[in-house]
Amino acid sequence: MRFPSIAICTIGAVSVSSFAPQARFTFTVAPAFSRGTIDRTHHIIINNAATSTNASSSTSANSSTNGIFVLNAAAKQNDSNGNGNGSGNGDWETLQTLFAKHCDKDGLMTKKALETDIASIKELLELGDLLQEEMDDIWKAAPKFPDVDSAAQQRIDVDSFIQIYRDIDDIFEDEDEDDDDEDAEEEDENASPAEVEAKATSTKDDEASSASTSTSTSTSEKTEEAKDEKQLEQAFATICDDAGLVSKEALVQWGEIQELLDDNELGMDEFDTMWERTAKSPGSGEKMIDVEGFLSFNVALDDLFEFIDDIDSGVDADDADDADDDSSSSSKAVVAAEQIPMFYGEDLPPGVIFAEIADEKYLVGMDELRKWGDLQDMMQDGDLLPAELQSMYKEVAKAPGTDKLNEEGFEVLFDSIESLFEDDDDEVVEEAPRISSKTELLTAIEDLGMDEERLPCGLESTDDEVEVMLEITKKVEQEPTNKILSADDIQESDLAGDWELLYTTSSTMKFNKSLTGMVPPNAKFDGLMQKFKASKYLADAEYIEKIDAGPASFEVKVTGDWELRSSISLFTGSKSVAVSVVPDTVSYLATSVRGDHWKSLGPMNLLDIIYLDDDLRIMRGTTAMDNIFVFKRV
Repeated sequence: MRFPSIAICTIGAVSVSSFAPQARFTFTVAPAFSRGTIDRTHHIIINNAATSTNASSSTSANSSTNGIFVLNAAAKQNDSNGNGNGSGNGDWETLQTLFAKHCDKDGLMTKKALETDIASIKELLELGDLLQEEMDDIWKAAPKFPDVDSAAQQRIDVDSFIQIYRDIDDIFEDEDEDDDDEDAEEEDENASPAEVEAKATSTKDDEASSASTSTSTSTSEKTEEAKDEKQLEQAFATICDDAGLVSKEALVQWGEIQELLDDNELGMDEFDTMWERTAKSPGSGEKMIDVEGFLSFNVALDDLFEFIDDIDSGVDADDADDADDDSSSSSKAVVAAEQIPMFYGEDLPPGVIFAEIADEKYLVGMDELRKWGDLQDMMQDGDLLPAELQSMYKEVAKAPGTDKLNEEGFEVLFDSIESLFEDDDDEVVEEAPRISSKTELLTAIEDLGMDEERLPCGLESTDDEVEVMLEITKKVEQEPTNKILSADDIQESDLAGDWELLYTTSSTMKFNKSLTGMVPPNAKFDGLMQKFKASKYLADAEYIEKIDAGPASFEVKVTGDWELRSSISLFTGSKSVAVSVVPDTVSYLATSVRGDHWKSLGPMNLLDIIYLDDDLRIMRGTTAMDNIFVFKRV
């Protein structure tokens, strides 16, 4: 959406390449961001009859001075005719850009910066064409930003900057007018009475025509700007919070911004730059903007696309000067007609959309519907055919005496369009098959095991990985396949068989880098098997730990007895089933020792069963919630 410049903000920097009185200026825009390899250079030709006429009689310094301030020649004429902003639209935007280059991070400027950083003003002061006393008086008359009391720290905003620029220009225009008056008096003295009368009549006609045209143009521009500002304020009301403020996150979610980002017409880096340059609401901690900041942001956004449009059009300023003026004006009118501002109001009530696109009589016709961006997207995507829209529009009752819709009629049309998509919304979308927590756990363990540089069974898992495993394990406990949750008692036969350790969070095993700690230098733990045998009279347990030592690889075996114990969980307070293992011997190579005092085996001597099915068993320490062992039947 394009909006006219209606607030204090601009993008980029300006440098004047020539201050000659021939009134040719080159403005090079150097924004803080870039779009590809765009060369953002604009050539502006400004004709100043007074400058060129008096060039021969003026000193070189005065000619240079007149050339510097020829920017505001059109501005003065507009101001005298009631334009109100003190500058023509083009010159006002140019001065905005010049101000933006030299203002501070708050979008304000001190007197020192004005006199030293603005090259044209600095030159006038150095040459003596502008006296320091005159500069002081002009600064004193300009409104200051109300944030400090000290005169040395006073700052001005862009409106005051333009006023100062205009006041300086007034000084030199007064001098030019005096020179013009003297020349005119000399010409009148040598002219005949008939020539004097004819000249006076012609001058009056020209002044009347100019005043009429300027007043008409000014009024039209003000009306258009006021309408666009109202639209922006309405859009602001839809995204602001209860305090009337908007955060960066809320602004980036605004439909207009989302559309530009999705279409790659606006980069996130460009958005960030504009946000940083937009003045924040006092007391918001530099995090929120009010409606004035919102308007400023949109001016910056508008300026960005004006630069891009100028370059994309491929029109060079020098070539434009040589072209026929009428043809140029006609072409611009066609381009302006094609650039219809779009409003996107997805999920907004129809009343808000109506207010955004309605004409000055608060009615909506087919032309106004072209401004409804969501509707245009539906038609462009083929979701809504033009014939369907025409048919629905004809069926809706029009406002009395018109062929357009009032708000009530628009809501009827809105509902008719919405009803076309109700069938699609009612379709039942088949859900993807649910992945069980058990599958999720096994997949996570498998992913960890793909790193061959780390020890197996999670002995080198990071803290974050452990947290993920513990969370998944909690979900596995609640699976309906968990036999622990059933009313049936767990029997030794349910556990009998060979089980491979897949994963553990045991800090003792991580410290020892194995179960038994029997890993010699240059060797590593290579896995653990747990075997339970159960009969009417015997319940034997055996651990087989593999140690990878290359050609000298070996196994460490721990044998003992095991049994099931019913108890109450310390963590849940509910019934639990624990497996108790009493080690008897530890054997490795040709050595066999007693195992009942082997401390490294302690973490696995008594464990609660928290999950059990036919092929998966998860054990947890009876005194530590984060100490788990995951076994898979083999």
